[in-house]
Amino acid sequence: MMLTDRHISDPQVAVLIDFENVGLNSIRWLFDQISDVGRITVRRAYADWTQSGSGQRDHLLELGIEPIHLFHSTSGKNSSDIRLTIDAVELLHTSTVDTFVIVSSDSDFVPLVSRLRAAGKTVIGAGRKKTASRTLVISCDRYYYLDLGGTGPKIQSKSTKRREESLLKRAVEAAMNEQGQVIGSKLIQTIQRLDPSFSFRGQGYNTFTKYLESASEVKVIRSRGQGDVAVELVDIDNAPIINTSSDPNSWEPRIDSDWSKKAPLAGHSTSGPVAASIAASILGDEKLSDSPYKTLQHLLDFSDLLGSSWRRERNKIIRR
Repeated sequence: MMLTDRHISDPQVAVLIDFENVGLNSIRWLFDQISDVGRITVRRAYADWTQSGSGQRDHLLELGIEPIHLFHSTSGKNSSDIRLTIDAVELLHTSTVDTFVIVSSDSDFVPLVSRLRAAGKTVIGAGRKKTASRTLVISCDRYYYLDLGGTGPKIQSKSTKRREESLLKRAVEAAMNEQGQVIGSKLIQTIQRLDPSFSFRGQGYNTFTKYLESASEVKVIRSRGQGDVAVELVDIDNAPIINTSSDPNSWEPRIDSDWSKKAPLAGHSTSGPVAASIAASILGDEKLSDSPYKTLQHLLDFSDLLGSSWRRERNKIIRR
């Protein structure tokens, strides 16, 4: 009885899929991402199944998805768009669905998303980044890029990294209290309101806290209990400037040399704890967190020599 009561009180979710724009692997990944949103009570995929084949329909049934068969329209209007929109509006007025997941990259769904949100519903979008309409992305409460889904870490370009850090800084500034801090759960909500496509998992991190710990713009403060973490901005402008001269007493070349002994060739790596221990020893501190640079990422960001020779990826550093 308790299990039944709990399910009744869970938020209800409807997933409506424009199937021609996605693949089965992407749908499985999407279900994993929205597993914490609520109980999925409606799962429908719209397509001309005479074109898609029976094999895909069988896989959909294994995922509990109802295939909705549509005949191709000759009018130039995608019949999947029309039927999906009609079903969403019908569910809005005849069901207790709290969250709608619209799986499409098509900007034609923007009016539908606006209608659902105006009615007080949460709308999550999902589609392929290469074809996703930016208008659709920012219209949703949250948006997942299906072609970035997966478990492995994503190697970001410097421009992408800067955009992510700028977004993080904006979110902290918008949400922080009088002491300049914001709790992690509030921060991620703020980030996703600023950019619904943000995903720490899409960048290779299992938890939001690990993502924060890798960011050079913020400092993570852990409570002594099991509560939420607090986050504050790092004053990068007032951070010590690293001396990158050729002075043999400079610690930069010493760290680079000792790291190189662990990872002598491009693409080789050493673990983060080992690299941090080496750096702390050379800096004269017991732990790297006791130094002015706090983390390996800060060290790489502030040092031209180390930053040009090494990059951090999850819990290791890799020689460029």
